[in-house]
Amino acid sequence: MKKLIIIVVVLVVVAGVAFGQRARFQNGNFTATGVSFNAGNNNATPGNLTAAVTFRGNRITQIQVSNATDSPAFLNMVSNQLIPAIIQAQNTNVSVVSGATYTSRGVMQAVDAAMAQARR
Repeated sequence: MKKLIIIVVVLVVVAGVAFGQRARFQNGNFTATGVSFNAGNNNATPGNLTAAVTFRGNRITQIQVSNATDSPAFLNMVSNQLIPAIIQAQNTNVSVVSGATYTSRGVMQAVDAAMAQARR
């Protein structure tokens, strides 16, 4: 009887893993915009940035930021710290980059929107 219970539990776990691994994202490139810092306007009005997010094999594999009104220093900080953190976590539930908060939030917002587009 004990063996039967163990076998049933193992089968339930294996089935749960198999069905839980279904594709969350479509493969492809999805582009979205986020609100960020506007370096040319002393932040009197918010700026925008665009993130192109690549999904392959149900994972975020690349994030490229373009069309940003942020200063290159902020973009560099976010590219070196935030983007790798998002790719590693496979979501935007990561810490913003200290000193580049607006840029971080803009990238996170754009990546969230791209993830929503890619969801199956």
